[in-house]
Amino acid sequence: MLSLLEVAQVQQIAELARKAGDAHRQLIGGLHDIDLGDQPLERGSRNPTDLDSLNVLEKTTKLGEITQLRAAIDALPPDARHELKAVMLIGRGDFTVGQWDQAMDEAARTAPSGDADYLVERLNLHQYLTKALYAMKCL
Repeated sequence: MLSLLEVAQVQQIAELARKAGDAHRQLIGGLHDIDLGDQPLERGSRNPTDLDSLNVLEKTTKLGEITQLRAAIDALPPDARHELKAVMLIGRGDFTVGQWDQAMDEAARTAPSGDADYLVERLNLHQYLTKALYAMKCL
C-alpha cells in the first residue's frame, strides 16, 4: 500500500498532529464565550468555526506546534503527501483498507499546493493517521 511514504514518516506527522491537538485543547479549554466574528457557512449538521480546526493555533502563541506540523507535511514530495491524504481518509473512515485505490483517487482531488492546509484543518489528524496505520497493519 504505502509506496512513497514510510510508516515512520506517518508516525512522525501523527505525533506532531498530537502535539498540535494538545496545544489546541489547552487553548480552547479555557474559552467559554468568544466572538469569532462572521464565519463562513460549511456543510454538516452544525456550522463549524475556526475553533474546530488546528489552524486556530496560527493566531496564537502556540504557533510552534502548527508550524512544525505544516513544515513536516510540506517537506514531503507531492506524491507522498497524496498518500498521506489517502491514509487520513482511511483513518477517518471514509474508505476501508481494501479501498486504497478509491482513497488515492479522492486524495487526488485536492490540489497539491493545498495539501498542508487540507491536512492541518483536521483537528483529529493524529487519531486518523494512527487508526489508519493500525487498520493497514503497519503498527
